[in-house]
Amino acid sequence: MKSGVADPKNLTKLIKKIGKRDSVPAAGGHGADDDPILVLIFSFLLWEATTKQALDGMKKLMAATVDFNELRVCLPNEIAALLGVRYPLALERSQRLKLTLQSIYLKHHAVSLDQLREKGKREAKAFMEDLHGITPYVSARVLQRCFGVHQIPVDDRLVDLMIEAKVLSEVVDSGACSSWLSRQVKSQNGLEVADGLRAFVDDAPKPARRSTPRPIVLAYRVPEVEEDAEQANNASNQTGASTPAAKASAKEPVSKKASSKKAPPKKAEPKKTASKKVPVKKVAKKAVSKKTVTKKSTKKTTKKAAKKTAKKKVGSRKSSTR
Repeated sequence: MKSGVADPKNLTKLIKKIGKRDSVPAAGGHGADDDPILVLIFSFLLWEATTKQALDGMKKLMAATVDFNELRVCLPNEIAALLGVRYPLALERSQRLKLTLQSIYLKHHAVSLDQLREKGKREAKAFMEDLHGITPYVSARVLQRCFGVHQIPVDDRLVDLMIEAKVLSEVVDSGACSSWLSRQVKSQNGLEVADGLRAFVDDAPKPARRSTPRPIVLAYRVPEVEEDAEQANNASNQTGASTPAAKASAKEPVSKKASSKKAPPKKAEPKKTASKKVPVKKVAKKAVSKKTVTKKSTKKTTKKAAKKTAKKKVGSRKSSTR
């Protein structure tokens, strides 16, 4: 988090103003409060919601499922339907809960976090933050309630309320705000401060929805101005500029200056239209057709000549008989 964004003095004023509040059950009053999976499920229901909504949602989930494994295999739409349409972020909450339970199952081959009790606080923190779908609020609350790690759970609703209380000057990430609060509050007062901030969120009205910033699009593009070399040299000579570049350009002969100018673009020559080539196949077909025509004509002429000769012979025979 940036320096100067948070005000520790206003934070102490806010904590004093809130005072001591009743603690919320770690698991929502269902089962043992030190069961990490129950605490995780209830923390998911508390994230971006009120305590009353989370308690009602916890009752519905526990009544509809037999064990944690059944909740793990449920579809997100089914979990969202159990929570109700009016539950805030019902579908996203259900998807994240299913992903986290599935991630725990793939790592331990069981829906359980009892293995973390034997490990240290750093290992437990690294394991919780590495789970798929988990939010900073849920991981901080589970670590605080079940594994003794000093963390203050913070969600976006608390961030917005802290901005209204002038503890924060701008919107920050909830995870960064949680780590900052953990540094400002002593570990022995962590649970008390977390319960007070939870009550502060429940009592305050729902903050306005955050506006998404839109990208700035320029209506036009500023054209780049290109100066001619000769104009720049003339201007430098008139003003009496004695830079080495100006002197070098002044000493250059005229031929070099003329060659430095850009040549005019050449006119595009018209393309020559190539004569169409007749394919070889067509020529061969024409030659074959001519041959067939000549053969037919020769056959006809021979037939006519044969008929004439036959008529002459018949006429000569008749005359001889007479």
